[in-house]
Parts: sequence; structure tokens; C-alpha cells
Amino acid sequence: MAEVFPGDFWKNKKVLVTGGCGFLGSYLTEELLTTGAAVTVVDNLETGRMENLSSVSGKFRFVKGDLRDGGLCGELAEGMDVVLNLAGRAYGLEYSMSHHGDMLCHNTLVQLNMLEAARQKEVKRFLVVSSSCVYPDDAVIPTLELDVLTGLPEKVNEGYGWAKRVGELQARYYRKEYGMEIAICRPFNPYGGRYHWSGEKSHVMPTLVKRILDGEDPLVVWGSGNQRRTFLHARDTVRLMLMVAERHPSAEPVNIGYDDDISIKDLVSLICEVSGKKPKVLFDTSKPEGRFRKCADATLLKRVSAGYQPEIGLRDGVREMEEWYHRSFGK
Repeated sequence: MAEVFPGDFWKNKKVLVTGGCGFLGSYLTEELLTTGAAVTVVDNLETGRMENLSSVSGKFRFVKGDLRDGGLCGELAEGMDVVLNLAGRAYGLEYSMSHHGDMLCHNTLVQLNMLEAARQKEVKRFLVVSSSCVYPDDAVIPTLELDVLTGLPEKVNEGYGWAKRVGELQARYYRKEYGMEIAICRPFNPYGGRYHWSGEKSHVMPTLVKRILDGEDPLVVWGSGNQRRTFLHARDTVRLMLMVAERHPSAEPVNIGYDDDISIKDLVSLICEVSGKKPKVLFDTSKPEGRFRKCADATLLKRVSAGYQPEIGLRDGVREMEEWYHRSFGK
């Protein structure tokens, strides 16, 4: 018999969600509140927005703060049963490839501080949100959960990838040395209608949607267009995160993604079809395109999630991104 989600695990648990006003964090906070958990959200509001949680206003405690402050992390962890650590900077290829130091420093500090605070305050359960960027460029496709020290992290996101690797190592050591119940997930390209537009820092899906709906013609796309990515809607992503946190707290990473991928060329065509735009599309092969193919071996994920099937398909997700565009830019 398949496990029921959500079950009773989260009911009445005191849960801290870091980055809870952000893109993924807001979806996770909403989902968590349906389980009967008592939720505290912390966010520095650098990219997170309170309006992301307007549907659950008044149902959670909010703290504005910067988790690079270890003292604040300790105050937040006090009395918590679970910490779900989604805080950090996660930007697109154009920014990340030229700011490795910034991405490494910021994300490492946030992760080290929060897990150490949880250890000191005897928080029993912790979720480390890692990334598919920890995988090397030559990883087997679909990619299974390789050891965190296999090769080098993908080149275009190397600083970010190293930060996430450090977080995973800390989790592994704390699990072994202190007996903490720690889950690790590695999301693959989540997307959805609450994305915070950050210009050159933005990810591939919202960038393409914005440029196409802005009416760019010709539309110049980085790379050959043949590079392939798997995308998973944020709503499905956070449900799987909660399942991993509940059912697999062994400090063994679990991919949050599947092996169904799409070429960037076909993604552009889908966005154009949904939006009714018909630009001339040019592919600039002098620009970097990242790894040629990124998709996940979902064998472990399917076992942990009892065969969960994502509810939001790519075409519906692209329609939601079109709504995001009109809502965000008023065009």
C-alpha cells in the first residue's frame, strides 16, 4: 500500500522554514501549513516577497533576518522540531558563471550557520536543500545520486556547486557524529509563477518567457538550442521535498527531478506556441550553454515518494509562466 501524504508526521510540529518567502520557500510554506504544522518563516526579503504568502497570511510567524548572522540562527532554531533550510542565493547561468566567489561565500555561510545552530539547539530533523549543480559536467545521464565529491561541480555554476557540496558534507558529518536526522535533496530546475525577476541573474525558463513575451525579434538564444533540461513545477518540487524530509533523514541525497527532458529549442517553440508569438529564433553558439544534458535518475525518488506522479505538466506550467509575465510586467 502506498504511503499517504501528508500523514501525521508534521502535525503540531514546530517547523522553521528559511527562505520561506522566496520562490520555492513560499510554495513549501503553503504546503506545510496544510499538514497542521506550526510554521516560522525567516527571510531577508532580498528576493523573497511577503505577497507570495498572501494566501496564508496570519497563519505563520515571520522573522526578517540574514542567516549569515550565526546568533540569529541560534535564536531561530530554539525550540524547533524541524528546520527546512531553503535560504540562499540561486541565480541563472549568466550571473553565476562570473560570480563564483559570491555564490560560494554567501551560500556556504548560510548553510554552515543554520545547521550548526540546529545542532546546538538539539533540533532533531533538518532538510539540506542542495542542487543538481553539484554534479560534474561529465556525469552519466540520467544522473543518479553520485557521491558529493565525484569530480568537479558543473563549470558554469562551480562556486554555487561547491557551496552546496560543503552543505552536504556538513550534513553527512553531523549525521555520523551527532546522530541528527538529516535529509538532503538535489532539485533539478524547478520553475513556477512566483519567480522573482532578477535581470541577468534570472534562470532559463523565466528569461525565455520574458524575452519572447517582450516581443524580441529576432530572438537570440545562447548555445545551440540542442542542450536539454528537465523541469519540475515548484508545487510538485516542494511536495517531494517534504516527503524526503519525512521519510529519508539519512544524510543520503535524493534527486528531486525526473528523466523526461526537453531541448531548449523545443522549449522556445512551446513558449511561442502557448503565447502566440512568432519571432525569428537565432542560436548563438559562441555563447556558453552549460552542460549539454541535465536530467535525473529518479529511481530513489520514486521509492521514497511511493511513486508520486507530478501534477503539473510542462505545457500547463508554461501557461502559468505567461500569467506570471503579465502579472509581473503589466504587459
